[in-house]
Amino acid sequence: MTRTAPDWYHRSKRNPTLSQAEIIKERVVLNGTEKSTQAFIHWVGKGTSERIFVLTCKIDYKNRISLVEHSQLWRSDDYGSSFKVMSFGLDTRISFMYPFPTDSSKLIFTDVMAKKIYATDDELNTNKSYTVDVEPDIIVPHPVDPSKFLLYSLTQRKLYVSVNFGANVTLLAEDVMPNFFWAETVYDKIADIVHMEIKGGMPAQSLYKSCVVPSCSSSEVYAELSEVGPFITGSLTVQKEFIFVQKSNWNGSENYLAVSYQRQKFKRAYFPGNVKTNDFILLNLDAGQVFLAVNHGDFVNLYLSDITGQYFTLSLENVSHTIRLNWFEVDFYEVEGMKWTFLVNKQISTKSGIKSKTYISYDKGGNWAPLVVNQTCKNAEECGLQLQFMQAGFLNSIYSESNAVGVIIAHGFTGNSSLQLPSVFTSTDGGANWIQASIDKKPLNGIFRFNLMDQGGILTAISDGLLSGSNSTTVYYSLDQGYTWQSEQFDKENLIVKGVLTEPGITTMVESVFGHEMKEKPWTLIKLNFSQLLPKKCEDKDYIDWIPKDYNSVNTSCLLGSVVHYRRRNSSALCYNGGTSNTTKENKSCVCTQEDYECDFGFEKVGDTCNKSKWWNDYYLPSECEVNDTYHETNGYRKIPTDSCVESGISSKYERKVKPCPVIAPLRLSIISEAVNVQAGMEVTFHLEQAGGSTRETNYTWNFNDSSPSKEDIGFNNASLKKHIFHKSGHYMVSVTAVNVKGNTTVEAHVHVQEPIANAYIVAPWACVVKMQVTFSIVVASHARLVDSNSDHMHYIWRFGDEPINSLPTLTWNSTLSHAYNTSGLYKLTVEALNAISSLYKEVVIQIFDKAKILIFKFSENVSMYNLSQPLIGQLFTQRIRQQLAEDVGVNMNRLEAVLVSVDPVLVHLYIFQSNEDSEFNMTQIKTFVLDKISQGVLGVNILGRTYDTDNIIQIVSATELTTDEDNPSPNSGMNLKALFIAAPILVLAVIVSGVSFMYCRKKMSSLRQYNLLNNHDDTDAMLDDDEAPLDLNADFGIRESSRDDHLLESSGGSHLVMVTGNSSDHSVNC
Repeated sequence: MTRTAPDWYHRSKRNPTLSQAEIIKERVVLNGTEKSTQAFIHWVGKGTSERIFVLTCKIDYKNRISLVEHSQLWRSDDYGSSFKVMSFGLDTRISFMYPFPTDSSKLIFTDVMAKKIYATDDELNTNKSYTVDVEPDIIVPHPVDPSKFLLYSLTQRKLYVSVNFGANVTLLAEDVMPNFFWAETVYDKIADIVHMEIKGGMPAQSLYKSCVVPSCSSSEVYAELSEVGPFITGSLTVQKEFIFVQKSNWNGSENYLAVSYQRQKFKRAYFPGNVKTNDFILLNLDAGQVFLAVNHGDFVNLYLSDITGQYFTLSLENVSHTIRLNWFEVDFYEVEGMKWTFLVNKQISTKSGIKSKTYISYDKGGNWAPLVVNQTCKNAEECGLQLQFMQAGFLNSIYSESNAVGVIIAHGFTGNSSLQLPSVFTSTDGGANWIQASIDKKPLNGIFRFNLMDQGGILTAISDGLLSGSNSTTVYYSLDQGYTWQSEQFDKENLIVKGVLTEPGITTMVESVFGHEMKEKPWTLIKLNFSQLLPKKCEDKDYIDWIPKDYNSVNTSCLLGSVVHYRRRNSSALCYNGGTSNTTKENKSCVCTQEDYECDFGFEKVGDTCNKSKWWNDYYLPSECEVNDTYHETNGYRKIPTDSCVESGISSKYERKVKPCPVIAPLRLSIISEAVNVQAGMEVTFHLEQAGGSTRETNYTWNFNDSSPSKEDIGFNNASLKKHIFHKSGHYMVSVTAVNVKGNTTVEAHVHVQEPIANAYIVAPWACVVKMQVTFSIVVASHARLVDSNSDHMHYIWRFGDEPINSLPTLTWNSTLSHAYNTSGLYKLTVEALNAISSLYKEVVIQIFDKAKILIFKFSENVSMYNLSQPLIGQLFTQRIRQQLAEDVGVNMNRLEAVLVSVDPVLVHLYIFQSNEDSEFNMTQIKTFVLDKISQGVLGVNILGRTYDTDNIIQIVSATELTTDEDNPSPNSGMNLKALFIAAPILVLAVIVSGVSFMYCRKKMSSLRQYNLLNNHDDTDAMLDDDEAPLDLNADFGIRESSRDDHLLESSGGSHLVMVTGNSSDHSVNC
């Protein structure tokens, strides 16, 4: 059922003079932007400037980082009627622009690749350029002081500050994650404090830090906040009086929210029923109450907090949501200009499956009801209105403005609609009643870009081209808040519309439409001026008083304790507001009633009363509540934190009672370490957390299970933080036992202590032939021992030197790997050995020949007395064969290679390679000589030294040829035919067995490059030199764009619009 226009519209159509008026259209083509894939628009506005900035750029994606290949900055001085290119000099590639919220004439422009910033304090009439030490990936202006800003480098994780608008930029802190905040005005006692995440000791783990600019001095005011310990990277949020972090126990099986209220110590947040919590989205924090969404794994719920943000009660179950990688989104919309009015889609079970249904709340989620087209409608099927919530492409599927009180424009479907495309609906009373937009009785269907002008006096809708790729030539508009609609052609070139923007404050009747005709066409801007359609300025008689109501609560006008009177233009008055804003004429407080109270944590609403929940127990009492103390026991109700009603007699009914604190058994301990993989000999910090139970009189015992004595403390504050050093490598189970008179509990956490990699040796033949499998091994050692790949969780990154360009390396857990080369030549094999605390890079060169003679050696039974499966012993064995054969045959060692191919039975391949010198023996001559000596029984190997003790000699008992190639005739009869006993120094064997050093093997080492390993490794990273940044495969490079955009879009320095061409790989990335 759709709402119809009022009677006066049937009696009086548009003024005949107005019906002939048209929209003034001005078209500007930004030539030279044909290849620009993205654009960002900033409208200075605020009644002080007519300037609009447009930044267009082409992005080149390399190594998961967007780099600006080309950019142009345009400026309009006449509300978008014309534009000119602003130049910063040759080869300048502007990456982004940052307006300052408290001074609209100030902007910072960045050239990330050139490490330069350009500062202007007069909207770019002039500018000053400054070179900085790092890439200026993110700029965050100070919320109050326009001379200060933060500058951040994503790749180097360094945070800088400027206190003189860029003239000097100084280092503030290192190892900073891309999540930092200026002080919150009013709520922070120090205006220049910066809250930040710094890198923790484990992947995806951060620590809290705060410091005062510019010297990063600490403040005792914030000392308690650092006690929060490690938390999940990217979760720090500073908003108003609250600071939030998301924490996880040592094995990641439990995620939970910790909150600091008024900058006090962090405390665990509690949710009804102790259900599992995975992720959180903060939706609204106005007036001292937190409203958030929680992902519980299979479902998402909405919750409301008490005034401290610690205890949450259920607001709405089963909210429609979308799961993203490591994140989630909910179908939620907060109506601008209407305090506490929320719209949300809820999942409903029906006979035909799960469906979504739109619900509305007028009191910040206290009461919800299905959204209907009209409050007077009685048919639920026809009345239901399903709104469409879109998350992609910066498209506002629902749109409202704070200066257009009560006006909403949205995409939706009526309850009995079977349309595939949504229709346009408008509301003038904050969502209580809706009108379906139509022209000549035909509904306006499709996906549109919405806009409001003149404080809601003009509504526009233009078909979107970003998601659909379709062209737009028509603007649909309403001059009466959506009761009637008209249309007009604004372009003849079939523009693909990517964005619509108006001046901040929506006080003008001008909007700008942005897009392009087709792919690789320049960006086009069309200025639409509606002033001729409403030439008359509104008078007092054209305004009415409007009072919002809570239709979910007996249709009352008292919303959270107050009645608000708004003064706004009558929808039937065809005039413009101009600079006159919709103001709050009167705000009266109501006397408190039951509606001003909600069920407290641990209670559920049953009818008109709040009953204790089945899951409630004393475990949820404040942990600070100790023996001889008192606490305020709830009677099941709490006053809504955002409520402003005047206390009355009913208030005493909900007063809390003072009760003595009981002793409660300690419950749900958690150990969080700043590192799970620990280097032996290094100090590691452990944090203990307790979710419930008494703490002051509880005894806590720490046991590190490494033969060190246990540590006992009385009181949680004394036991909550411990530092310990593990001196030997191994796996340890750290435990804490908490005991008081009511009970006890124990928690454990695993720690893997490792030794850093000190050296490594690649076991590999110096040569082989094409298409033959070559076996490579790497032996790794710490300063004290050989490293076992299995127990030490080693892994290896291999490159063989013959991979295609841009191919990924091979990652293995095994220290041995085989590979065959298809063409002859010299190849460089590289191996990176890694454990959780260190890494080491090694390389070796191998020669691949087109052909060779290959002999297979078998040995006497006494070969079994040596453990040839150890790579170094096997390498020594084959190396001595090669050295002595080369000496006795009289050829260069590079003509031979001996490779151990099997240890049970022991088999060695002897490779004989062709020489380029005619004077040297050919392959056949060498082969014949070796076979002859073996047949005579005079070839043997003695690893323990040059002795003829037959017990130590390993005899080569047979040899067969693997190849069938024929070369030259038999060897020269004048060759030395002495018996060969191949020996190795005892010293070498002793060195190998000890595993302390590699004196012998050091002769084989080539170049060595070593660097630190940070977090988890990813096979897309390249090898680094010593002077390069530490290798970090969890470096958050992919958030270069989104982090920067978030900081920019949250600023209030004017109107912003972000657009892409549609052929970009990521629609959310700006230039």
